[in-house]
Amino acid sequence: MDLFTLKENCSLVEQAQNLIDQCHPGATNMKVLNLSREISEADIPYSQSNRALHGFMHGGCFFSVGDTLTSIMAFFHVENQKERTFTMDASIRYLRPVRTETVRAKARLVQKNGKLLEYVCDFFNEENKRTAQAKYKYAIAEPR
Repeated sequence: MDLFTLKENCSLVEQAQNLIDQCHPGATNMKVLNLSREISEADIPYSQSNRALHGFMHGGCFFSVGDTLTSIMAFFHVENQKERTFTMDASIRYLRPVRTETVRAKARLVQKNGKLLEYVCDFFNEENKRTAQAKYKYAIAEPR
């Protein structure tokens, strides 16, 4: 709370968007559509701030959006104020380039084993063809 400005009287999605807009993931221009502990979605409209030198949407944009959605989803599994979520592993496969389209990111929880969480985030173009798939693993623990 000492790093971010929080909104009052808003929905979870609005608060998440507010926080995203105040840090690096905001540069992706991602717009959160829904959030839950098991399924979340966001749109990524193509823009100058998220394109690469070749003109297509930057691969790091996909990765950042997936990481942001899944890390917010992991917060739902935190059980006390001392616990934090930590990224343990992450990978992404790029399947097709995106020139000027809006991409839909769809993240889902695929496995929970105690304090270990595994997510997959699929990215779809406007023709509903998968453009990338990322996998993220998180641990929930108290920092030392």
